[in-house]
Amino acid sequence: MTKLYTFLVLATAVSFSALADDAVYENPKGLRYIGTIGDQRVNPACSYLSRNPINEKAFLWTPVESTVMYTDKSTGSPKAWNWICDGATPSEITQQDALVTYNKPGTYNFPAETVTFASGQKTYAPEWKIKVGGVAELCLADTREWQTTYALGYQKYSDINGVLGGANKLAIEGVGNFYMMPGNEIWLDGVNIYLQAKPTKWPTGRKITITVYMSEIDPTNGSVSLTAPLRTIESGTITLDQIKTTEDGVWVPIQGGAVMPVRFSEPVDLYGKPFIFISVSGWGTDYTQEDLTILMDVMPNQIMKEEDAQNMIAHNSFARLKGETDYLRPVSYYGGNYGSFMICPLVRGYETTQQSGISNVATESATAVKCTVSGDIATLNGADGTFTVYGISGAVQHIGTADGGEASFNVAGWAHGIYIVRDAKGNTAKFKI
Repeated sequence: MTKLYTFLVLATAVSFSALADDAVYENPKGLRYIGTIGDQRVNPACSYLSRNPINEKAFLWTPVESTVMYTDKSTGSPKAWNWICDGATPSEITQQDALVTYNKPGTYNFPAETVTFASGQKTYAPEWKIKVGGVAELCLADTREWQTTYALGYQKYSDINGVLGGANKLAIEGVGNFYMMPGNEIWLDGVNIYLQAKPTKWPTGRKITITVYMSEIDPTNGSVSLTAPLRTIESGTITLDQIKTTEDGVWVPIQGGAVMPVRFSEPVDLYGKPFIFISVSGWGTDYTQEDLTILMDVMPNQIMKEEDAQNMIAHNSFARLKGETDYLRPVSYYGGNYGSFMICPLVRGYETTQQSGISNVATESATAVKCTVSGDIATLNGADGTFTVYGISGAVQHIGTADGGEASFNVAGWAHGIYIVRDAKGNTAKFKI
């Protein structure tokens, strides 16, 4: 069995010229390349975001109470450092590197670093933002600079064989992305699969299947396997007539593109599931009869190092051939470097009471549901109809009915910990015992 070992992701350094007395720092850890060793003090830190408006123009997302590292890379001969860290604790740091914790949900500016040199002071304050908690659409593309760190398109075999990720004659039946989650305080509400364009032809009733797997983790050494046994934790289907474009009021990352929006009826609790694999499958193999094409980050200016090309754990997007049960074929083997499918999970922090990206454009209003505990009695306010209480592992703890927006239930004997309550309309609240 092929093993993928748990490592942190090495942050991509901000490019800078080797000038004397210049202030600059390295981005915090962005979880893209699973197989690269990172800073052991940050476990792990952040995920890249798409440009979906629900991300509020943020570049990285991290759960509430995450600790994030900003590493000084100033040139010349620095004498002193001063960091002003928006939304973080501590908010001001005078050490060379900034190790901060984000305790409150919100979207914050990256820190401003002022470095003192013998020649004077210089300040580096990039325009990027970090989103803490709330709803977010994760992405494996490094979406900072178009045509520099990423480029969106598709990998074409030939006019005869079709395209990677869609109808083809090369017996590719499924593709997927491998995600490393930046913490445990996360719900998964659905997946957006972005397409190069809305298909123009397909068999009647054609269904595409989206499956979320959890890789098995060996507790003795922490290794994780991408091969069988992959454990299915959620699955859904969508027919091709449900594909949407901007004419339907949705956001898509490229002009003329489309999206397959998949929403799960129940949120997936990702607590204790740091590695998930999201696959897309179900298309046919005749490119003349159907033309579904999944959008990709084709990474035109990032060349994969030879050692990474031979290292399975340095890849994050894979394909499965007809008759196979695993996803052990990195998409870079079919051409391109560091290619990734635009298969984007919709997540939210535990503190967020509304499901993420329902409209795929922006957050919608949601009822403010609250649950408080006094002694052995939990009181629920703002819920509608039948509600379900889940333990942190996702197991159902209690089912009840809210009458007039209120309900009470007994929690005597329940284990101490975090619980999630969700009503019939999908409004949720977190409470502790």
